[in-house]
Amino acid sequence: MNKDTRKLWEVWGQTNALYTQWCAAQNMNYYRQLVLYALEAHAPTTQKRIADDTGLSKQTVATVMRTLKAEGLVDLSEGSSDRREKTVRLTEAGAECARSALGSLHALEDRVLEILGEKRIKQMLDSVSLFNTVFEKEMEAVRDAEQK
Repeated sequence: MNKDTRKLWEVWGQTNALYTQWCAAQNMNYYRQLVLYALEAHAPTTQKRIADDTGLSKQTVATVMRTLKAEGLVDLSEGSSDRREKTVRLTEAGAECARSALGSLHALEDRVLEILGEKRIKQMLDSVSLFNTVFEKEMEAVRDAEQK
């Protein structure tokens, strides 16, 4: 592993660990936080999109959804194009729960972004987005080559 790959892995791990620590300090399950975050950002959405956006397995997302549904925090309805795929929406109670659960996290993120400044944040987001785009294309190329 070259030094840049090692550093990338370390930075990604540190970021993940910091969000995990925040959840622990809030007595919040990490998976629940990720799902609520995704719902707050993209609702209405689908369980598949939440899995794709968060990296959680479909089974983990489904488990969290069952809990959120039982608590009256989400509504599930059949998707318009695929009846098997459920569209997920936060209920009014769910939106309030997400605001309450994630409000201090968003305030913390906002302070960090303000400290870093607009230019650095844009550079960081552009770089990570480009990395993800190139990684995905190269991963597909490897997969295609393996199938031949």
